[in-house]
Amino acid sequence: MANYWFNSKLGYAPPDWFSTFENIDPGSPVKPPEFRRLMPLSRPDADYDLGSNAETWSYFWHPVATLAEFQSHSHTGRGPMATRLLDRQIVLVELDGKVQAFDDRCPHRSASLGLGVLDKGEFRCRYHGWRFDATGRCTDIPSMEEGQKVPGNIRLTQFDCDVRYDLIWVRLKSGATTEIPHFPAWDDPTMTSHMGAPYLWPVSSGRRVANFTDVTHLPFGHKGTLGGPPFTRFKAYPIAQHDGMLEFQQDQFIAYNPGDATFGPPTGPESIMLPPGGYQVVMPFTVMLFFDFGQGRFSQIMMHPTPIDAENCRSYWITSHTTDSSATQEHLSLQSTVLTEDIAFVSSQNPRALSDEAGEMSVKADKPEIIWRRWLKRLIAAAAIGPAEIDRCLAETGTH
Repeated sequence: MANYWFNSKLGYAPPDWFSTFENIDPGSPVKPPEFRRLMPLSRPDADYDLGSNAETWSYFWHPVATLAEFQSHSHTGRGPMATRLLDRQIVLVELDGKVQAFDDRCPHRSASLGLGVLDKGEFRCRYHGWRFDATGRCTDIPSMEEGQKVPGNIRLTQFDCDVRYDLIWVRLKSGATTEIPHFPAWDDPTMTSHMGAPYLWPVSSGRRVANFTDVTHLPFGHKGTLGGPPFTRFKAYPIAQHDGMLEFQQDQFIAYNPGDATFGPPTGPESIMLPPGGYQVVMPFTVMLFFDFGQGRFSQIMMHPTPIDAENCRSYWITSHTTDSSATQEHLSLQSTVLTEDIAFVSSQNPRALSDEAGEMSVKADKPEIIWRRWLKRLIAAAAIGPAEIDRCLAETGTH
């Protein structure tokens, strides 16, 4: 297995604050570093990216837990489990053979339903025992007198929920025809997919996407891992806009290495350097990266930074490759190394969310982020009008 974790040959060492700042989990060879707790907002009324609000992004699907996290949360493997999306506490529970998502608040005295228990195919709040079915309807109130009927208007707020790629996805508001992004490698019988450990970073979803699609930092932020001087100049490739996504190419430094250490930094003169990598940014926050190593070998990565609130995101990711003899740890360790190099830079950005008021300057090599930001702004304006306008905005096409 390739050993990339803090490899001395890469000229990289963990920043000092990894060992001194108690809110940081430094990760491991196959687990990216993350913050153990949410960082407080810079101000109570902090905006989401580009001046947006939580409602803007409520019309889109976001992963809120891996299926493995959910199943290991309780002895039944079916929840309930509390989690957070767009500054809203929600509860996941499997009822009628399907994972459901509800507002994590009992309508009786506002206790968390994540503390509840499954009971007769439904689930109970453990504070006063109120029970709810798969539609969120209250079916039992133990404190009511014998013969009394449960009022029909007692119902939990339910959200759209689905399981895809072993991730639990939730959409807080219906209306727009938004869909869970399609990740081709997952159902490809020639590909092997590995679920990475999700990681919590104190930046907005927009900041995380911008970092993931930015290749101009590779020669410096990932020197020896994904790039290095003198390879510092990048082409402004055409960008295609269609079907709610942006598609473009970016120059890369990552290599295909013959032998056991297959994917990752170049290991010798026989390493095959990649042609440009193909990117898809599915609006607003899903990024997919496609590599063709030649000789019938491919790899794909999907990443989605879920907005926990305006300035904290939890990234879910999957790395996939053409089925071969390479070890799972090899693929996870490469990503862990890259993320270990990134966390210091990304978490230092101020402001923590994308802002036109930050006075940031751009150059032509920043073209993908510029085009993506412009579309984000149009989506923000569309969401203020309504779901139909979101659909119209996502249907925009063009070449940039």
